[in-house]
Amino acid sequence: MRKVIFGGALVGALTLAITTTALAQTTMDASLKLSPAKAGTSKKPKPVKFTLGIQGGTDSGTGQPDTSTRIKVQLPKGIKWNGKLWPKAKRCSASKATAQGSVSACPRGSKIGSGHVTALGGNGGVVEEIDLTAFVTTGGHLGLFLEATQPVPIATMLEGKVRRQTINVAIPFNIQEPVTGVPTGIRTLTFTVNGKTKVKGKSRGALESTRCSGRKWTSKVTNVLRTGTLTDSPSVACRK
Repeated sequence: MRKVIFGGALVGALTLAITTTALAQTTMDASLKLSPAKAGTSKKPKPVKFTLGIQGGTDSGTGQPDTSTRIKVQLPKGIKWNGKLWPKAKRCSASKATAQGSVSACPRGSKIGSGHVTALGGNGGVVEEIDLTAFVTTGGHLGLFLEATQPVPIATMLEGKVRRQTINVAIPFNIQEPVTGVPTGIRTLTFTVNGKTKVKGKSRGALESTRCSGRKWTSKVTNVLRTGTLTDSPSVACRK
C-alpha cells in the first residue's frame, strides 16, 4: 500500500498545491477522462470509466495548500450515477467500514474504483500519502475509504452524498487535521470509478453515459476551503 498525504481533503476531488518551495496557484486545475467516448442512449446506457485529476493551489495564492472542508463534483450532462440501482447485497456500510478500519467490511461487488491523494501540512513538514478505494454504500451513495500509515494512521470511510448530478463529500475535522493543530491541504488527487455489476442479467456501470451534447462532456469541481472556494470545469470530447 502506498502512503498518503493527509489532505484536508479527500477525494475525490480536490485541490492541489505546488511544492512549498514554489509559489502556490490561486486557480485549481482539474482534468477529466471518460471512456468510451461514444455515448450510450437513455434506452441503452453504456458503462464508462471516469477519471478525475486535480492540481491546484491556495485561495490566497501563497504558501501551504489551504484546507478543504468539502468537495463537490458535478457530473457531466449525459453521465449518470447508478448507486440506487446497485444490488443491496453488494453495497457497503460506511459506518461498519470505519468501525472496523478495513475495507474487508465491504461485501464483494461493492468496490467500484480507486485513487490516491497526496496532502501537505505544516508548510510541507507533514506529508501523507493516502490511498482511496471507492464503494457503493448502503444508501446508494459514493463511499471513499481513506487509508494511510504515516505520519498518522488513517482508516476511515467518507460518504459522498449523490443528489442528481452532484457528488458532495464533506471532510470531517479529524481528516482536515489528522495531527491536531496542523491543518493539511490537498496537493494532488487522482480518482477513477469504473465498477460494473449485473442487474437483471445485464451489465451495468456505476457510472453510465446516456447522451453526448455539444461534442463534449463537462464536469464542474468545487473545492470549498476554510479560506474560500476554488472551482474548475474540465471537459473531454464525446460523440454520439
